[in-house]
Amino acid sequence: MSKLHLTGRLASRAGKTVKSLVTYLPVIELENYLSVTRVYPDLEVVYDAAKNKTNLKKVSEIQEDIKNELLAGVVGSPLSLTVVLEGNPTLVINGERGSLEYDRASTFVVGNVLLLVAMLKTLGIKAPLFSSRLRSSEIKKNSIYRQMLAKDEVMLTFVFDDENGLSEEQVREFFFKYNRQHSGLHLTQFSTSDNTFPLKPLIDQLTQDLNFTKYGGVSTKSKHVKASDSYLTTEYILFKFLVGSVAGAQVQETCMMSNDVTFASGQRVSEVLEDGYIKYIEAFLKAWLQPLQSNNKLTRGGFRLSAQIWQALSLVLHQLVADGASVEEVTQAGLVLGKLDYSKKATHWHNCDVMGLDSNGRLFKNAMNSTREFRNGLAKYFLGLVSYEVVK
Repeated sequence: MSKLHLTGRLASRAGKTVKSLVTYLPVIELENYLSVTRVYPDLEVVYDAAKNKTNLKKVSEIQEDIKNELLAGVVGSPLSLTVVLEGNPTLVINGERGSLEYDRASTFVVGNVLLLVAMLKTLGIKAPLFSSRLRSSEIKKNSIYRQMLAKDEVMLTFVFDDENGLSEEQVREFFFKYNRQHSGLHLTQFSTSDNTFPLKPLIDQLTQDLNFTKYGGVSTKSKHVKASDSYLTTEYILFKFLVGSVAGAQVQETCMMSNDVTFASGQRVSEVLEDGYIKYIEAFLKAWLQPLQSNNKLTRGGFRLSAQIWQALSLVLHQLVADGASVEEVTQAGLVLGKLDYSKKATHWHNCDVMGLDSNGRLFKNAMNSTREFRNGLAKYFLGLVSYEVVK
């Protein structure tokens, strides 16, 4: 991929290698110079949390503000974004001006994300967080406004370190710092970089009691686990596991990490867990993980690390406890399902209604139209396996 070049006013702090370069671009050019839809590594959970009604309302209000400023001449704030460049971009200095050479893929918008979304949505360009697809009626209705916005200039502040480079951790820290200092994204459960949320203490307890560290640990920022990752699971998956095992499929489907999740009766999930329910969860997961203890290395492929598998297992546990299962019986169920072959070639998936073979007829995959159907179907299949083993 060819390098991009931008020239602008250079600013730096005495004794610091981190610099800033301020330049301007027409809105329509943003996607050519910035990776506008990029979700930074290990910030997936944060962006998922940002997909809420408050932020959607803010985006709509920003769109209306910009429209009034362009069409009616209403006084408004200049369009501006703050962008981080990771790695080591090339900088050529000429007095107070600088010229940057960088890769588009190395950019990440940390500041004024909602403004970025509002501008891209207005132009029908793919945007992070919310859909930006325009209906034909919207295109005709706002054609003059969209043309004006496309030509309008955005002030871009690039933050970079051309000497030492910015690491991924530094970029993530800067993201949280920026959003603490500027009232932008509504992220109640991520007000600081420690990612605090109501069920976190119980997830931390579970992580410690079951010694997840020896299996690779728990990611605090990623939403899902990729085969290339080193950890066992994520806080998001464990959150869904706790809620599903206590409250069942419907609450699990709709719950958000920022909430102190409650039943229809008003009772809190955290109260149920603290009153002793967590012992069932620990017994089940400890047994399910037991087969991994004999392996020197956790197999990263297959379905064992899948969020849908973990959530389906939690629904199995929920049903077992609802049917009056003891801790011993829950442990036995965990052992049965822990010994299952979770590879994508495992022939037993033929018996699972929600699994189907891929186009090559070699590997099994989700055969349902929705993750909810898939998750519930897996839970039903797992329950059948547990019942069969108990009867046998």
